[in-house]
Amino acid sequence: MQMVPKFCFPFDVERKPPSPAVQHFTFALTDLEGNRRFGFCRLRPGAQSCLCILSQLPWFEVFYKLLNTLGDLLAQDQVSEAEELLLNLQQQQPPHRPQPSRGPEMVSSSVCMCACMSLSCFVAPDSDCLPSIPENRNLTELVVAVTDENILGLFAALLAERRVLLTASKLSTLTSCVHASCALLHPMRWEHVLIPTLPPHLLDYCW
Repeated sequence: MQMVPKFCFPFDVERKPPSPAVQHFTFALTDLEGNRRFGFCRLRPGAQSCLCILSQLPWFEVFYKLLNTLGDLLAQDQVSEAEELLLNLQQQQPPHRPQPSRGPEMVSSSVCMCACMSLSCFVAPDSDCLPSIPENRNLTELVVAVTDENILGLFAALLAERRVLLTASKLSTLTSCVHASCALLHPMRWEHVLIPTLPPHLLDYCW
């Protein structure tokens, strides 16, 4: 937990903020066994605090929507409503995936975890499905920001398990492209070092 602020502010906070707009970005914490915990962040320009949710679930659309809802509530000084929403979500049972039947009719494999409050509904995505556009915001961002030729080159580099370094002027674009690149490997997974956001104290990984 002591390292989380360095990932929430992976830049010099005394200088001009990296973007004049609200930024959504992620970072990844990997333990000694290779298990990843993702940090989902919402950062307002010039803010001295950052909204961050830690989870082992790579549910980008769900957590970004939740962060926006919390940001709107806090901007209106509705702190108790924001705390109630978080408590309601924390008490939700883990989603259970139904097994498909053997008959001609297949049971829907979609998983739904809803917590309806403040007109918000959060639906757990199906991680077994191929990523698609525009449902997958990361993949959409990659296609918009990167040329087709570079996407193919990036895909080939990942298949060859090469070291890949991505740069961008916006944190949101950077982390979206990193996670979208991993999604391109579906149903395979990137098993090596993954640092979507590289704070200054981790620059040695670039050498």
